[in-house]
Amino acid sequence: MISFDEYCRRKEAAAAAADIPGYRAIFSNAVDGVVTVGNVWSRQMFHGPFYRSAAAPASDLPIANLVFVQSRDGNTEADDPSTIGGGETDKHLIYEGLSRVDVDAVLAGAVTARERELVFSVWHPELVGLRRALGRPRHPAQVIVTRRGALPFDDGLMFTTPELRVVVVCGSEVARTISRSVSDRPWIEVIGAGDPLSLPAAFTMLRQRGIERISCVGGRATATALLSAGLVSDLYLTTSAISAAEPGTPFYQGPPLSLTKVVEKAGQGSEEGVRFEHLLVGPPEGGPYIT
Repeated sequence: MISFDEYCRRKEAAAAAADIPGYRAIFSNAVDGVVTVGNVWSRQMFHGPFYRSAAAPASDLPIANLVFVQSRDGNTEADDPSTIGGGETDKHLIYEGLSRVDVDAVLAGAVTARERELVFSVWHPELVGLRRALGRPRHPAQVIVTRRGALPFDDGLMFTTPELRVVVVCGSEVARTISRSVSDRPWIEVIGAGDPLSLPAAFTMLRQRGIERISCVGGRATATALLSAGLVSDLYLTTSAISAAEPGTPFYQGPPLSLTKVVEKAGQGSEEGVRFEHLLVGPPEGGPYIT
């Protein structure tokens, strides 16, 4: 297995060498309740300030954003997500960049986290520097949500690296089993969030543990669960210029959401036709379902 230091060197080198065309602003909406994040480089590449919500839906919850890329026909499921066509700007500036540069943790579902050589962090040198300037630890905590506990605890990079903080969120019964199996790894904390697993309860417990800001990634099951529960404040959605991914796989399947567009950006050069939107997320119709 690759060492953590070598993994970081490779990720940082790839980000530094990437050809990032950047975005062009086409819409901006002055709204209350947001703050800016960025530096000179990010404002140039993003063509303006990047925003995030200043407050969570409730005082006992973390502020959470959700990052997603979809094809132009609204599909999201693919064996290789890069084939959906979000582009290098989406990957390095948004997904592995501004969406998580000022967060305490990155949250992913179990399917996303099963890759053995995987750590959710910021990699471009300009954004590593920004994270440092914001007083953040080099890497966000890794929060993994799993119902069955089927994760690569024995050989997964994030689970075998003491330099990382890892929080596994699962049902209470599964938590007891996992806790015994990782009892010799103090950097891994296991949280039992009820049977069945309650995401609102899990978010409350994360907030109690000092995790105040979260960037959420992963599959559409995780996205639907988070959005339906009213736990997401900011949706960062990139739409590619191509038809791709498995048909009939939207990132969200639930009650209609209340969405307010903050900015819209257009891809440039080789990424012409890509669209990025930042949407503030209100409670779903009939919600929020926070208990």
